[in-house]
Amino acid sequence: MKLCIYPTDPTTEFLRPVFEKLCKIEDIEPFEGDSVDDDNFGDNLNNALKKADSIIFFGHGSTHCLYGTNLNPMIDDKSNNLQLLENKRLLLFACRSEEFIKNYNLHNALGFGFIPTTLDDTRIGNKLHKLDISILNSLDLNAFKECIVRIWMRTIGNSDLSNLTKFQCSFLFYTNIEIADILINKKTLPHYRKHLINYRY
Repeated sequence: MKLCIYPTDPTTEFLRPVFEKLCKIEDIEPFEGDSVDDDNFGDNLNNALKKADSIIFFGHGSTHCLYGTNLNPMIDDKSNNLQLLENKRLLLFACRSEEFIKNYNLHNALGFGFIPTTLDDTRIGNKLHKLDISILNSLDLNAFKECIVRIWMRTIGNSDLSNLTKFQCSFLFYTNIEIADILINKKTLPHYRKHLINYRY
């Protein structure tokens, strides 16, 4: 069973079209909700993780944790559920999930680097990214989020989620298409040359 986890959080709501499209794919079970206000969220999550052989995650992350609603720790070594990720195919779309995967020595997994999607992210970005993104504004970030959704939608439509290597190649291909489009066609964006950030697989 493939499981797609999507904790309720207003800052990741832009990913809903991607989540909904994924859930239409055969054998992908949706798992969403409020990880703070739902008392049964943790138990239900752990039961779902046990049954899954593949796990897709849309949310926030760090080097040591995958977060639920309002940055509530959801999967980490303190939650006694980290071991439920072992020996499973993982596709984690969360900030610093690439480091999370390496930190816990997870295999057959694909993660991402720092993904700035809010103005708060741009303020701390210099610590987490090699580019100076402090100049980015809401127009830049909105365009970036739109690009993310298009990349995901096109990748999903042309890739098999069971093969992470092919998925990664397809994702990078459509990312490059979006970068070219920004550089050629979106020069009205305030900072179009710093708009698309390298994901750093």
